[in-house]
Amino acid sequence: MKSSSLPLENRIPYLDVLRVIATMLVLLVHAPIARYADYGDTPSTLYAFYIVAVTIGSKLFFMISGALLLPVRRPWREFLNRRLHVVLIPLLLWSFIYLLLRAYSGNLSPRQLVSIFFYPIDTSLWFVYVMVVFYVFMPVLSRCVEAVGKRGLELYLALWILSSLIPYQHGVFMEWEQFSHHMFSSFSGYLGYLVMGYYLHRWPLRLGERRVRWALALFVLVSVVAFPVFEFTVQSHFGLSYRQHLDTVTYDISINTIAMGVLLFVLVQCFAPARYATAGKKGLAPAVGQVANCSYGIYLSNMLALRLLVWPATRPWLSSLPWIVDGLVCAVLVFVLTYVLCRAIQLAPFSKYVIGR
Repeated sequence: MKSSSLPLENRIPYLDVLRVIATMLVLLVHAPIARYADYGDTPSTLYAFYIVAVTIGSKLFFMISGALLLPVRRPWREFLNRRLHVVLIPLLLWSFIYLLLRAYSGNLSPRQLVSIFFYPIDTSLWFVYVMVVFYVFMPVLSRCVEAVGKRGLELYLALWILSSLIPYQHGVFMEWEQFSHHMFSSFSGYLGYLVMGYYLHRWPLRLGERRVRWALALFVLVSVVAFPVFEFTVQSHFGLSYRQHLDTVTYDISINTIAMGVLLFVLVQCFAPARYATAGKKGLAPAVGQVANCSYGIYLSNMLALRLLVWPATRPWLSSLPWIVDGLVCAVLVFVLTYVLCRAIQLAPFSKYVIGR
């Protein structure tokens, strides 16, 4: 998710564009939570497709990390010190702020204080916890991806994608409770997103080739449209609740989520400018790099901004509007607030200990 604060000419523009998109998608997932009871358990085709479209945000960050960091070239001690230094200290600081907010609201228990070492004090921080473990494991993973080469990675990714079909079998071939305990369980994890990001960065899909375009279009159409439709139509005959159907299509390792990640990654990789604009030369706007530089800070602070500022200020005039309008407005407002906050923090000499920059 994070990268060094490199000069614009040394950055990879398409990865910065993906960071900005991923950041906005995370905000679009979080912003409507205040009205979850209004729509979360009510059958809605609009909400189902909305959540399928935006839930890829945090998983895109895994793909970006795989593309940027694999294979690890630095000595493992230097790599871990560099990565964990800029991730753990901000995480601890913001966790303490969330902890104070819970204590102030009277919603803090001793059990939560103990569990903070392996479970986030606020669920919105879950991604950072997973990424910290990946940083520790990444030097080992680097040896693996280099050893097996392109064909070995394709085999792994094929098995990973195959395992993503398992959740959709819960009505036809298995009980609802069984889909997380199957023969491919070891493949169906977030690690696949890291490897997929590395693979697509190392061997980009050539959309100029017609067969590649058709294959990608078919993969996305079947995964993002056909499988959710199958879930809400065919699977509805097996007595599951709407909530269970929704959990299937929003599962982090489901085929539709993976397909959305691949689609966004490939499209941005193909069409984003190859460099940033400089004097006399066209390219990507430097503002994109500035927003990408703030992505970690926005991620850490967005739920605080929502709870303390945006939701209290907007409830009187947004609660009567459709939830999707409410969510879009709140997402834009929280983006502006957190971006301004991060830019202000960057002016301080200790900013890297707060937002990693």
